[in-house]
Formats: sequence, structure tokens, C-alpha cells
Amino acid sequence: MFPPIMTKEQSQATMRIDITPAMLEQLQQAPVPGARRPAGQVVSPRPSGPGVIRIPAGPAARPPAGEEFQTLLQSIYDAVFITTPQGGITSANVRAEQFFAGSRPELCKKNVLDFLCGAERELLDTILGSLENNRFVLIQALCRRLDETMFPAEISVSHLPIAGQMHLSFFIRDITLRKESEERLKTGYNALQNSGSGIAVADVEFALAGYVNPAMLALLGLETAEEAYACNFRQFLQDEALAEDMIAAVQAGDTWTGELDMKRKSGTPFFAQASLEPNLNPDGAMTGIVISLLDVTPQRHAQQQLELTAAQLRQKNQEMESDLRLARDLQYAFMPSSYPAVATDEPGKAGHLEFAHVYHPSGLVGGDFFDILKVSESQVLIFMADVMGHGARAALVVATLRGLLEQLAKETRDPGEFMTRLNSAYSKIFSNAGDLMFATACCVSFDLKTGKIQHANAGHPLPVVIDPDGTLRVARVPEAGLGPALGLFAEARYAHVDADLVPGKRVVFYTDGLTEARNAAQQEFDLKGMMDSIRRHAAEPPQALLDALVCDVVDFTQRTVFEDDVCLLSVDYVRS
Repeated sequence: MFPPIMTKEQSQATMRIDITPAMLEQLQQAPVPGARRPAGQVVSPRPSGPGVIRIPAGPAARPPAGEEFQTLLQSIYDAVFITTPQGGITSANVRAEQFFAGSRPELCKKNVLDFLCGAERELLDTILGSLENNRFVLIQALCRRLDETMFPAEISVSHLPIAGQMHLSFFIRDITLRKESEERLKTGYNALQNSGSGIAVADVEFALAGYVNPAMLALLGLETAEEAYACNFRQFLQDEALAEDMIAAVQAGDTWTGELDMKRKSGTPFFAQASLEPNLNPDGAMTGIVISLLDVTPQRHAQQQLELTAAQLRQKNQEMESDLRLARDLQYAFMPSSYPAVATDEPGKAGHLEFAHVYHPSGLVGGDFFDILKVSESQVLIFMADVMGHGARAALVVATLRGLLEQLAKETRDPGEFMTRLNSAYSKIFSNAGDLMFATACCVSFDLKTGKIQHANAGHPLPVVIDPDGTLRVARVPEAGLGPALGLFAEARYAHVDADLVPGKRVVFYTDGLTEARNAAQQEFDLKGMMDSIRRHAAEPPQALLDALVCDVVDFTQRTVFEDDVCLLSVDYVRS
């Protein structure tokens, strides 16, 4: 029996069926009302569990006759199966052979349901029932090739009367690319919707139109997209004149990027990093502007705070540097600009002392210093100290020590007693300091009248002595003359030891900034390097000797700036 003649409206109608797991389950449980099974069809009984209703294969049908029909069939772009009402494939075109990876004879041995994943006999009943009232049935399904690979397809099914018998035609279109495109579009849309950046599309006059994502609504202080479409992007700019420059750049095909000073609908200001690009149609013509905004208000505020803090630090640094320069000038002022005249005309001892010094602080101010305290016409106290560290804190300790020296020199000429009193006063002053502040020092008396050197030492490097016969050695100071650094023990007692002072003797005092100077290989100049340098230049005058010694250290380190303060003092007993 053929379906009744359809009206024009019915002939244009199309029904679409999406095969879903729920529908398959429903199809398996109940027959479709009005569906017919052609006479002679054999249906296998429904198994108790899930299964597929199979249609026994009948005799292979001959392909429909007619050369024009076959030519048309083979020229169709979609894959085409011609089947019996029971789904048996009677003919297939070349496209079907390509889609399903099989030859026409192989395909014609199959039922069309074999190629539809999850399809059962009830699907054909549904199709036949639907075709009584609709010109077409549209199916979306996953198709299985003969090699078991799969592809998504859109299938149009319709009646096809051939040689007086009713057949079904299945037009199958591979929609893999379309599905992938849809998935990409869906992914892209979700990315735009969930983006932390505000994204919107405006027309060439900056009116918001087409799309505004939630982040952009929040940035602009808007509630809905409809509210946004009534706005122009210009109204959110603090400087609306900037809009013309941005539009001109985009119309020239460029991307405009920069930071914008903006305001929300409520007037609340904020800062945004903006990027604007032309929105092009498929022909490459500009139809609008794509706007991307990233709220950088926290970063901008942090940058402003950082700039303010940096400006304050620069001002404080300038003040500190100014103070340090003043301290440096004062520290150099404390250094002897001239040396005291110390001499004797005692028979056999007649002569005088000559002095020379070099001072190189590692910074603007340093913690190394010396002083020459004249206590009589023929006697001086030489004091040299190295305060722990360097810089402003060390310079403060130096100033304190200098204030004590003048007073103590009036109270005693004994180096041991001098150091004992100095340590007591020093410890009392700095006992309440948060950090331990100690200083190495030595106090040495040169008395031309008695011909004696008296040496008291508080952890300071021992001086180098050049005897009249040219012998170079480190000063011999017995244990009794050696004590702890100043400031370590408030109750420490210091004593001095005696040595002979004869004309022609030279004594070189130094601080460890010279011997601990290092080269690129982290090797120190050390005591041996200093002794070798002094030996090479021993015949030179005192100042020339010290200058040459510093030059040798510079050659060794390949640096003109020392890591630590350097202080040198030469005392020569010159015979008259």
C-alpha cells in the first residue's frame, strides 16, 4: 500500500529525529502507533535484556534499472542508500562507498540499521509512520563504517517509488567538520563569557552593539546587555577626545593598545589596559571595533604608591648622602693636616720623627682612623683603630673615640693605662647599644728622650718594622702587651711592653682593609704581599713608600675602590 497523496504543505514538511539514548530506550519499550510492518516481514523476538532487533537478510535486490536514474544517483554529493521498507540496502552510490569504506556489493549485503550506531527495528517503524504525514524525516546519528570507525552524520529519509514498489532513500551527509566548527564556536563563546577581561563589539561610531560579555558589564557598571547596547563607549572615557584617535587607528587596520583612564556608569573612576582591533566581515571589510579591557586599577594604585615611596626614598637618600658628605668632611678634618714636631738633641739620640699617612674609606665615611697625640717635645702617643664595619655607624663610633682621646692624653702618658681607661669609657657608652660594637686598636708611645717604644695592643694588627740595618719584620710584642678588642670586656686591663727606639728605625702601622683586599679569584693580598711590597720600596721616602704600597694593592685587585677602609701611617726616626 502506498501513502495517500499529500498536499503541497505536507510535501514541503520535514521531520527531524535526533537519536538519543532515552529515545532508543523508549523505542525498545513501545511500538509507534500507526506504524505498519509490510507483509512478510519477520521480526526476531525482543530479548529480555538490551539488544538490537535484527532483520534477517533476504535475497539481494537488484539495483533499480534505468541509466538516467543510476547516473543521477552516482552524481549526488551525499552518500545515498536505496533500501526496502525493512531497511535492506538495494543500491548505493559512489559517495556511500567512500563514506562507509566498502564496495557496493558489500554495502548491499547490509541493512541500513547496521550503519546507525544504537539503531534498532523500532527506528524504521518510526520512520515509516512519520513518512505517512511528512515528506521527509531528518535524523542525526553516529554512523559506523565497515572498518568500525565512526563519523557524525545528518540523514534525510524519504519515500522513493521504483518500478511500482515503495523503497526508502537515505541521503547521508558527513557533518564532522560542522560539528568541529560548532564545538570550536561553543568553546570560543564560553571562553569569551568566562573571560576575566571585558570584551565587547562596537560599531564604527563606538556604539556598543552585537556582544558584551559579563566582565565588560561589570567593568562599566552595567546590569544587562540591553542596557549596554544603549551606550556609547565614549561615555566611559575620562578623555572622550581620545576616542577619535582610537577609531582612526583601528580604521587604518592597526591595533590600538594603551592604558585608559575610565569611569563606570556611576562615575566611579578606574584604570584599564585596552586593546582595540577592527572587526572584519568575511570580505575583509571593517564592520565595527572589538574592544578588550583589563582592569588594572589595583596595579595602577600600587604603581602610584611605589612611585610615591620611591620619591620619598630618593629624598631621604639625598638627605642621608648630604649628611654623609658632611660627616666625611668632618672626618677628614679630624685627620692631621700637619704633623707635630717631635725631636731631641740628646747626645747619641739626636733626631726627630717624620710622619706620613694614607687614608682610603670604602664609602663616604669610614671606621678606620689614627691620631698623633703630642705629650711632650720629645714624646708622642700614636693611636690607630679599626671600628667594626664601616659607613655611618662606624663613623659615629670613630667620633666618640676621638672625643675620648684628647681627654685621656691629658690624664696619662702610659699606653697600657691609656687603653684601660679608653676601654672602660667606650664600653660604658655603647653598653646599651642593640648590637655589639667593638674596635681593634693600638696605642704606641715614641719617646726620643728615653729611646723607648711602649706598645699596648687591643686586637689590632701588629705594625711592620724596618730596622736601621734594613731588616724587615713584624713588631715583637710579647703576650703581656696584647689584650682584647675595645668594647668586648668592660673590666679588661691593658699593659704595655717596651722596645728600643733608635735613629733610623721606621714603623708602619696599618688596618686589615689592606691585607684583606681580594682579587677576582678571591685571593687576599695578605701580610706576605704587604711585606714583599714594603721590601721593594723600603728605600723610598715615607709618603712614597705608602703610595707605592697602595698601588701594589690596586694592581693585585684590579680595583681602585677597596671593600674595607684602608689606613696607613709611617713613623720614621730620622737622625739629625
